[in-house]
Amino acid sequence: MHRSLAAGVAILLLIGLPAAGAEMPKRGGTLTYMIPADAPPSFDGHREATFATVHAVAPFYSVLIRVNPENPASTTDFVCDVCAEIPEPSDGGRIYAFLIRDDVRFEDGSVLTAYDVAASWNKIVDPPEGVISARRGYYSMIQSVEAPDAKIVVFRLKYATSAFIPALADPYAFLYKKEILDRDPRWFEKNIMGSGPFRFTEYQVGQSISGVRNPDYYHRGLPYLDGFTGIFADKQSIRVSAIRSDRAAIEFRGFPPATRDELRAALGSELTVQESDWNCGNLITPNHQRKPFDDVRVRRALTLAIDRWHGAPGLSRISVMKTVGGVAFPRR
Repeated sequence: MHRSLAAGVAILLLIGLPAAGAEMPKRGGTLTYMIPADAPPSFDGHREATFATVHAVAPFYSVLIRVNPENPASTTDFVCDVCAEIPEPSDGGRIYAFLIRDDVRFEDGSVLTAYDVAASWNKIVDPPEGVISARRGYYSMIQSVEAPDAKIVVFRLKYATSAFIPALADPYAFLYKKEILDRDPRWFEKNIMGSGPFRFTEYQVGQSISGVRNPDYYHRGLPYLDGFTGIFADKQSIRVSAIRSDRAAIEFRGFPPATRDELRAALGSELTVQESDWNCGNLITPNHQRKPFDDVRVRRALTLAIDRWHGAPGLSRISVMKTVGGVAFPRR
């Protein structure tokens, strides 16, 4: 089996979709990949911010819109998943009305409707008391999310912003069934029931998670895989050994440069390496309630004193740090 190492974050919702210009993949087979964690803290994508959840659970769920899977390197190319098309906004850019497909079904056979989409997004934007939303702050521009009928979801914004569509394409924004959310908004923390490309088959705590192709998947002809198994392993040595011995085909989160080079030397042409920038950082947070950090000029001086532009090349030789600013590249 050809093995691959991803030196950047890849979202498994894209499994089975060819990159633009790539050779058409063959249908069938089961993908075994490594997840660098002992287990996800929960299955709820709205609650969690860790790759351990999205790498394990995203294949089972649909989202409203997403980055174009045939152009994953782009940060501006977005396409519909369960919507018919990304709408042009009205009311000066403050109202987006999404038409929802009528051929999307949850694993229990029920049809996913606009009511489910609105309920899922309301849980993200304004969760009920006692329920955590890790990305609630991303959506401060949203005033309300409504479903006037089973086909239309309307997002009303407080103000027009070009950040809305990219924020909406969050791969953690799983679409859940409204009936279940109404009964227990925390049900999806420990249970899986989605409408995505794969159906859940098994979870072995601390060991693996598996799925099989969804025969009712609304993107016809996809996914190409028959199924997948994600193997949890928090120790890097175990993951490296699995890739090297062909017990796993890929690691989606990535390895340090030295480990990448070690695998390249051992596997040669059997290994493909994909690299990209990450959004990551080492945070220094001064306490603005204590002097002299209560002075914005002091805080500004501290951040300007850190030489990111000369430090990044050195860090890139020993870590996953690369470009200053990551995928959100700053202006000089």
